Amino acid sequence: MKKLMIFFLAVLAISKTLAQQVDQTAYQKYIDVKLYDQMVPGYYIAGNKKVEINIKYVEPINLQNAKKHLVIDKGNGVEDISKSKIDAFSLHDQIYIAEKIDDSVIWVMLNREGAIRETIYLKPVPDKHPTYYKINHLVTNTTTHEGIFVGSLAVNFSKTMANLTRENAELSQKIKDREEGYHFINFKKIIAEYNLWFQNEYPKRVKYIGDIPDFQAIIDKNMVKYQPKK
Repeated sequence: MKKLMIFFLAVLAISKTLAQQVDQTAYQKYIDVKLYDQMVPGYYIAGNKKVEINIKYVEPINLQNAKKHLVIDKGNGVEDISKSKIDAFSLHDQIYIAEKIDDSVIWVMLNREGAIRETIYLKPVPDKHPTYYKINHLVTNTTTHEGIFVGSLAVNFSKTMANLTRENAELSQKIKDREEGYHFINFKKIIAEYNLWFQNEYPKRVKYIGDIPDFQAIIDKNMVKYQPKK
């Protein structure tokens, strides 16, 4: 019993130490807290229409909440607009889009477009009245609408990643076989490889908000980055 108690106290001490080492300002790479509650230039996209507006800059917990309306100004005064009526919005050089995770819809920052899309979710800590946000990266197959957080992607990677890329049978087999260059550490290269293949096979199926990324450059960069040193 005494040994069990010592073990429990040791685990508790380590947990507290790790918690203290969390960088609670890292999320400010994406968010400018000094702009909270100010109207800033931006736009929203609804169908094929892009509308330049000013948007009230609020905390991520509200920007990401699908039920929270945007406060906007088109030049005729402040009004609310439901996020359900738009496809994307942008403010402070960040584009937000809706993603469905399990049974919930959240608005996340667009990191890189493609058939498999990369986005960023800022998880509030604590959930209701956050003092900071954890940065969570998310990948979503835009055809099947299957999304998974990168942290979870590492668990049983060969099966999970191969499922996301299953439309490309050859690529999925390389992942299942754990070939060199197709492990978790290479997931960005794998996504770029899939996106390049998809864009060549189905050039009109992905609707891009911005320019089509240079997927080949991403592949080349990651191949060099993870080459074994001689």
